[in-house]
Amino acid sequence: MERDPIVFAWRSAPRQHAAAIAAALALGGPLVGLGLALVRDLVDELLAAADPGRTSLRLLHVALPLPERLGGTATLLPGWRVSEEAMTLWAVGGLAVIALLLAAVGFAVARLCFSAQGRAVERLRQVAAEAILRSGPAGREEARAMAAQVGEGLRAVDGLFAAGLLVPALAAGSVLLALLAAAAAAPRLVPAVAVSIVAAALARALLIARVNRQGDQRRQESAAIEKALGDLVRRLPAVRAHGTAAFERARLGHAAAAAGRRLAAAEAALARARAPALALVVLLPATVLATALWHDDRSTPVTAGALASAFGGLALAASLLALWLRQNERRKAALPAFREIGRTAAALEARARGVRRGPAQAHLPAQGPIVLAGVAAYDPASGERLTGVDLALTMPGHVAILGGRGSGGRVLAALIAGQLEPTAGRVTYDGTDLRAFDPSERARRIAFAGDEPVLMAGSLLQNLLYGDLAFADGSSPDPDVAPPPGLQLEERLVEALTVTGLDRLVMARGLASLVAPTIDPATAAAIVETREALRAALAAEDAAHLIEPFDPDRYNGQATVGENILFGEPVGRAFAEARLAGHPFTRAVLEAEGLTRPMIEMGLSIARATVEIFADLPDDHPLFDAFSLFPAAERGFFEDLVARQPEAAGWRRGAAGQRDRARLIGLALRYSETRHRFGLIDAAFEARLVSARRTFAALLPASLRPAVEFYDPARVTVAASLEENLLFGRIAGAEAGAGTRVRAVMQRVLAERGLERTVFRFGLAARVDPRAAETGLGAREGALTPAERSAIDVARCLVRQPDILVAGLALDERSPAEIRAGLARLRAARAGRGLVVCLPDAVSLPPDLPFDAVLRAVRNTVEVLPRDEAGNRPGEHAVREGASA
Repeated sequence: MERDPIVFAWRSAPRQHAAAIAAALALGGPLVGLGLALVRDLVDELLAAADPGRTSLRLLHVALPLPERLGGTATLLPGWRVSEEAMTLWAVGGLAVIALLLAAVGFAVARLCFSAQGRAVERLRQVAAEAILRSGPAGREEARAMAAQVGEGLRAVDGLFAAGLLVPALAAGSVLLALLAAAAAAPRLVPAVAVSIVAAALARALLIARVNRQGDQRRQESAAIEKALGDLVRRLPAVRAHGTAAFERARLGHAAAAAGRRLAAAEAALARARAPALALVVLLPATVLATALWHDDRSTPVTAGALASAFGGLALAASLLALWLRQNERRKAALPAFREIGRTAAALEARARGVRRGPAQAHLPAQGPIVLAGVAAYDPASGERLTGVDLALTMPGHVAILGGRGSGGRVLAALIAGQLEPTAGRVTYDGTDLRAFDPSERARRIAFAGDEPVLMAGSLLQNLLYGDLAFADGSSPDPDVAPPPGLQLEERLVEALTVTGLDRLVMARGLASLVAPTIDPATAAAIVETREALRAALAAEDAAHLIEPFDPDRYNGQATVGENILFGEPVGRAFAEARLAGHPFTRAVLEAEGLTRPMIEMGLSIARATVEIFADLPDDHPLFDAFSLFPAAERGFFEDLVARQPEAAGWRRGAAGQRDRARLIGLALRYSETRHRFGLIDAAFEARLVSARRTFAALLPASLRPAVEFYDPARVTVAASLEENLLFGRIAGAEAGAGTRVRAVMQRVLAERGLERTVFRFGLAARVDPRAAETGLGAREGALTPAERSAIDVARCLVRQPDILVAGLALDERSPAEIRAGLARLRAARAGRGLVVCLPDAVSLPPDLPFDAVLRAVRNTVEVLPRDEAGNRPGEHAVREGASA
């Protein structure tokens, strides 16, 4: 890869850059030249108008006065004789047309430059992506560095990819145009203009260098002062203990003086550079003007218009040269970052070439032995290593690798899957080195679920079908409107999730998913129809009492006070929980029902009880987050309110008192008797809240009706969870195991009515947070446990139906019974196909399903456990005897 950003830009899009330069010079140059000629004619016409003995003028007469030996004056454009009025009209109109044409040329050139920049960025992205994709595990650090370097490099070369070649071409063209304008005015002006251009460029280059030096010194001074003050803060205890404030002031003074001297020297050099630059602003035009005024009888006098044209060309050349010099400084600043990108890309490419052995093989064999001959390997991610491994494993077969963390078992699994290159020896499949196969084909046929599952932000389906080009644009399936996956693919997904135990997670996520307004009408009708069947099934199981339905005439004890008044789901932010207490319509309903005062008293009681209960717990205690009705950030406010307001009387007046009352009403609206159990709601108060519910629904303005989706037994409730829509109520939490019983009946009813796959699709569309593990977040937030993350990695391998599945997972945190149960499902699903699994110890081996080979990784090497006469392996006796006992 090219190490210079300008060269890289040219190699990435030569046609676009060439077209942009050609358009700018071939079209823009003549247009600017005509503009200078028109300016010349306007100035000359203006001066001629003040001369009573004026002569007629020519519009756009362009000629180069050459010596007689070169043929005399060369007429480039003869021009047209026009009247005084026509001269002004044609000149001003011509300048307007030229301005429009220059704008069109500029637009076309800019589009070409941006197209070239896009190609350069795309090529850089491709170079980086290919280098990273080809990097093996040993190149992880270089790949990580490459990602950071590309981002830094793109920031450094901002604009260089687009105009890095155009600007120097424009600068060169403007210099040539300035010299031509000077020659058209008078040949003697050419040296003066050339010297002026060179002097201006040198002065600008010197000024840029001195400005950069002064900026560096200023940054160094700032860093030195920051460091000195940081040291002072660190030594403050010693200063107070020993009374050394005077010493510290003197030390800081010396440090500031040393940094200031260096900065002063740089500023003095900058001032010396500015002085000649300012002088040249006057001297250069004066030199050109003096050269124009000086002439003898044989010299052609320079008209004022021609001199103005020459000055215009000089100014344009000077400005474009300054722009080119500034761009060159940016190029110099970007060179280190670009060179690092090139160096890292070359290192990764060299590593990839070193890994490849011979011509690439397109297809892997369907079966054959996997042979490790004299293999040594090191995994930089885990620090595990293996040496002197000689093995032959026949595939398809089932192989178990015993050994906990650090034993080398995961390294062996990665070697078998071709995910780790050996540092010595060879790993072959049916006689062919694994490194000779195409990496994508190898990964498809030999799937690897590693110890570090990598998830991406998106839906669960996107993670399970990782690599599916349908999701490459970042799109996510919508279970409400998107068609389900193909039948065959859906069957494979169901099987993979069942084998890995993720089917329960998917069903739970599906039931917790919110119903969107875009839900398919047929699905919505099926959900409504299922409500009666589910209620009848629960009654048959003597479990109807475990559901508290949404009855418009009854208070729902499983909902909060605010949810009971709303009796529906908020759509949007208008009546969201955080805004419900402060909404004017809510306050009007409470006032109309005479509930404002009781709600304030309830809120004060809640605040007082909460402050007392959690008085000894810190703000970050999990119990506080789980059961408190206000967040830890508001704890001080409510403690202060309780202290100054022991009773609900004598409230502060004005805005402060209004805020206090609104916050207490907010607490009351978030209260649930079944959850918080402060004994604040009785049957009479429930009746008053139900009456407020009716008032809320009856008086809700038409403009606010879209903000609430009321519960209706005849239709689906948008923004409510799928489970609440199916139950048309909530599970009562008073009885232990109520949720488990209800969901078991629900799953049976859904299967009978053909809705199980619908819930399944809702669950697959649930969002996944790749950074969350055991964070305590609910299902809606996308949290996953480490075991679920590992199971997703295995499931995505199973969906591809590979020839060999290698599961190098860490199962140390699971019990032997859990490992054996999961292993039995996995082996049944992989019957007749290759399987390699890592197990923590021999106790995890299923006693009734012996493996074809059992290996033990210990002390950085691998040993094969032999069979005894009964066909068992050491360690299996203990398992079988324990099972029979």
